[in-house]
Amino acid sequence: MSRRALWAWALYDLANTTFSLNVVSRYLPLLVVEDLGGRDLDVSLAYSGAMVLVAVTAPLLGALSDFSGRRIPFLAVATFLCIGATALMGFGQPLALVLALFAAATFFYQAALVFYDALLANVSDEATRGRASGFGVALGYVGSIFSLYSVAPVAEQYGKAAAFPATAAIFFAFALPCLLMVPDVGTGALWRRGLAADTFARVGATFRKLRVIPGLGRFLCAHFLYTDAVNTVILFMAVYVTKVGGFSSADVTRLLALSTVFAIAGALGQGPVIDRFGAKRALYAALGLWVLGLALAFGAPGKSALWLVGPVTGTALGGLWAADRVLMLRLSPPAALGEFYGVYGMVGRFAAITGPLVWGTVVYALEGTGAFAYRAAIAALLVMLLAGAWVLRRVPEC
Repeated sequence: MSRRALWAWALYDLANTTFSLNVVSRYLPLLVVEDLGGRDLDVSLAYSGAMVLVAVTAPLLGALSDFSGRRIPFLAVATFLCIGATALMGFGQPLALVLALFAAATFFYQAALVFYDALLANVSDEATRGRASGFGVALGYVGSIFSLYSVAPVAEQYGKAAAFPATAAIFFAFALPCLLMVPDVGTGALWRRGLAADTFARVGATFRKLRVIPGLGRFLCAHFLYTDAVNTVILFMAVYVTKVGGFSSADVTRLLALSTVFAIAGALGQGPVIDRFGAKRALYAALGLWVLGLALAFGAPGKSALWLVGPVTGTALGGLWAADRVLMLRLSPPAALGEFYGVYGMVGRFAAITGPLVWGTVVYALEGTGAFAYRAAIAALLVMLLAGAWVLRRVPEC
């Protein structure tokens, strides 16, 4: 496999992680809660609304890309629309406009992953899947540190809203190599008359296949539960440490950077583990670290203890994403990667709907109890994570 193509593919991980870190984790929730007079529940509803749309369309997007065998054109469109919406968020003042742009950017960011994850098969072979996946995740987190400290001075000087066009520029720069240099194996037309109806029929057939492919349905159920918890932690981590630990803005930046350093180590260390011991065992190791991290966050007596949560969950985060998509790839039929990654995307996005809604509802219901409301929300996510690990136990070793 071309080393240049692998680097170009992995740089997209770097590009989209800047969005996940700077927009989803760092600035958007705080902008809404602190500057625009909104609530955690407002962020949850915008995020979950976008995920509903992604969940409904993800299988269709995957089947559409399988029709032509081409991923790059679809990836490019989704990427550029995400970048555009992200940049515009910096120029919107009304809360409703910012939330609408956030929902649009989130939708296109998540839609792009349907095509991007399937490209892993274009830049690696069976013997190198784990290392290639881990390398992409690790490089993404390297870029996160760069983007975090590149955007933070802009936000400090010009306000949180300035972080969004700055993030969009970084996203654009590092996404281009993937769009220009990763080979697209398909040569078919992108569209033909009647394709939409055929795609709907194919998606129905895909769901029927889940019953006969060993372990795939169970894996997707487990993926739903632990992704539910993990994505919600990513979304509200900055708010949690601010409300529970009294972190300043500079403290939040340092904690995210520290977490990211450990995520790099987790992703790089996970690659060889996947290739030697299997993706399922590697995934269990990452889930074990997540359980430890959320338990630490729930029981942390103060600010000092919360500094330990970053390294633990960072290591777990890098290892989780590296193992999760390899296990999905190994369980899926090679001739239908796009459509099955579409289902995978749909399941993950439905998880992203319920988790933030659980968080927002718990915090809202316990409003007035201070830090206890946030600790209760973390406890709810810990239950979801443990349920996912329990379902995963009957998935075949891969």
